[in-house]
Amino acid sequence: MRNFKNMKRTICSIRMGLAMAALLTMVASPAAAADDAGVPGGFLRFGASARSLSLGNAVTGMADDAATAYWNPAGLAQLRTLEITAMGATMYNDSQYSFLALGMPTESWGTFSLNGTFTNSGEFERSTWDADLDETFSEKESIFSLGYANGGNRFTYGLTLKAVSQNIGGASGSSTGMDIGLMYRPHRLLSIGGAIQNIVSPKITLIDEEEELVRSARAGLALRFFHNRLRMTADVVETKYMDTSFRNGLELAAMRNLVLRGGYDSEREHMSAGAGFQLENWQFDYAYVSTDLGAQNVFSATLRFGVPFGVKMNTDRALFSPSGSDRNVTFEIQTAVRGTIESWHLEITDEQGRQVRILSGNGVPPEGVTWAGEDENGRLVDNGQYDVRVTVLDDMGQAWDYMTNVEIMGFADRTRVPIRVEVSGNSAEDNRTNEANSEYLGDSK
Repeated sequence: MRNFKNMKRTICSIRMGLAMAALLTMVASPAAAADDAGVPGGFLRFGASARSLSLGNAVTGMADDAATAYWNPAGLAQLRTLEITAMGATMYNDSQYSFLALGMPTESWGTFSLNGTFTNSGEFERSTWDADLDETFSEKESIFSLGYANGGNRFTYGLTLKAVSQNIGGASGSSTGMDIGLMYRPHRLLSIGGAIQNIVSPKITLIDEEEELVRSARAGLALRFFHNRLRMTADVVETKYMDTSFRNGLELAAMRNLVLRGGYDSEREHMSAGAGFQLENWQFDYAYVSTDLGAQNVFSATLRFGVPFGVKMNTDRALFSPSGSDRNVTFEIQTAVRGTIESWHLEITDEQGRQVRILSGNGVPPEGVTWAGEDENGRLVDNGQYDVRVTVLDDMGQAWDYMTNVEIMGFADRTRVPIRVEVSGNSAEDNRTNEANSEYLGDSK
């Protein structure tokens, strides 16, 4: 009985002290500011990925992947393909933080997600008000959530149902709650979001004391410049028992596969920076967060299936000879763009970056575009490497592109004979090629 009373008294006195002090160093909110220390459910506001951390968690108006939808479930509707994000790290006092998100869009039923957040804080010394006990205890929390989002190209809505559990020193409790979110994108350069976390607040009871997780309201916007190469984000957050806080972030596509980021979170008064690298369907993100307890280095990985970035192109061969048996190459084009595709164009350039050929059209591009190695004048091009970039434009003026390359070599006959261009699924013919085919140019190199 005495041990039970000691446990009860210990939990009541130090639960929001020692435990929260350790949790303040968790990956997604690794700060030592006391603003949210002691606030119930602080571990729910840590974050979801290295990308959101490096942006200062200012992602309410930009939530466009399975992880950032942690802050605004309406962002799930922006997913175009199935994606999985995972993050894990070791923090102060050997505390562990893990996050896993699965986002799955469907053709007509909206987008679903399944998330899991887990924290495991190391051994703490048990004590009472006036004495230290020769015992230790640990703290564990977990959140399992099921999200749903739907809407059109400009307006989306979403909600998250979640089950929260907590265990401190052997005393445990669980409850359920709900978040809601909205997003509106009036223009390709601007998107606005709003979310209420814990609009239905989980209430957890450990032994005999009920604790209600606080409600938090967020509003944010994202601005996009230079064909989506530069993004600026800003959030304002109002949380019960806390002062209004502001967050902002900056994301710059420095290279085609490299993104640089920076952010600031006024609630916890920390600066952050990071980078992201894309390799085909993989995305790897890193965040560096400065805190009073030291720097945090955070890594996360995202795998996207299908067509992750709006458009994707494959070739049926990487090497061909227009004058040999393999006289052409076919580019197979796949698209996954929310809304409607207004137009497309395919540009071919040589090793010096000079434009060789452009094919274009309105609406969805054909599934296959065939090139027989000719330039705009219908003459065969030289041997070498050629870059091929396909770009589709959606109904909001947003451009999505993908680049691949092919090699031409081994001409059996160097005579530049015009070759007809065939575009699968398109009845239009290249008039210049048809005219050129009617006569032999006989231009030898």
